[in-house]
Amino acid sequence: MPIILTHGWPDSYIRYQKIIPLLTDPASYGGDTKDSFDVIVPSLPGFGFSSPFKHSGMNNYRVSELWAKLMTEKLGYSKFTAAGGDVGSGVTRYLALNHPELLMGIHITDIGIIRDLMISQDNAKLSEEELNYRKSAAEWIPNEGGYMSIQSTKPQTIAYGLSDSPVGLAAWIIEKFRGWSDCNGDLEQKFSKDELLTNIMIYWVTNTIGSSARIYYENMHSLPAIGRIDVPTGIALFPADILLPPKEWAERNLNITRFTTMPRGGHFTAMEEPELLAKEIRAFFRPYRIKNKNQ
Repeated sequence: MPIILTHGWPDSYIRYQKIIPLLTDPASYGGDTKDSFDVIVPSLPGFGFSSPFKHSGMNNYRVSELWAKLMTEKLGYSKFTAAGGDVGSGVTRYLALNHPELLMGIHITDIGIIRDLMISQDNAKLSEEELNYRKSAAEWIPNEGGYMSIQSTKPQTIAYGLSDSPVGLAAWIIEKFRGWSDCNGDLEQKFSKDELLTNIMIYWVTNTIGSSARIYYENMHSLPAIGRIDVPTGIALFPADILLPPKEWAERNLNITRFTTMPRGGHFTAMEEPELLAKEIRAFFRPYRIKNKNQ
């Protein structure tokens, strides 16, 4: 079963380094060989060793179109699965929305800021969980979302400072790993120095912190509205992640067939808890292997 995994920001393809062998060779890690995947982990355009885009408009939707061509025209798959987190969650959902005939299922670990809940004026139609989400998001955005405001409005300005200072770049990235992971303020509970430095160096040696930040600008200014997704969808929520989506909202907007609250972990799930995430991905897609064989 082929699966395309899409990373986010400020991580990179290195996000999935630990999980790749757990998915390609599950039998060597206590799993079943029948649950193995062909794993494809591309870098988002403008991230790391993936060339920066030369024209405006390279948002989550446009990336999903590139992924569809990659999987079908370049790699030759007629059907496949997809998973992701952060920006990767958005790309994965647009892929399912616009190419349902290609997707056996999708798996995501977050939704991000749910704008329709933020702007809803009819509180009577919202569940208690949805109202709590809106309150949490309203607190999180001014306190933790400064990076997002800058990158979605003036990405080129921050690019000059971060491209000129390795310490500045490291601080910009590491602060997110510390704040968004389930580490209780101690980064090395979840990440080794080598992991953190490898991720930073991918941005530094390729000089792509500016082009990576620009996807926030493109998503803010040119991203089309997303409708209901009918492709079978699994969501795994890790308790220390940011802005966990309400189940009621997810069930209205996606074809949820598995919704799991994980025992631990944060935003960088595949790096923090690779075994937990791999087990969950294998469990979610298992029924669709059987269904696909019978078609």
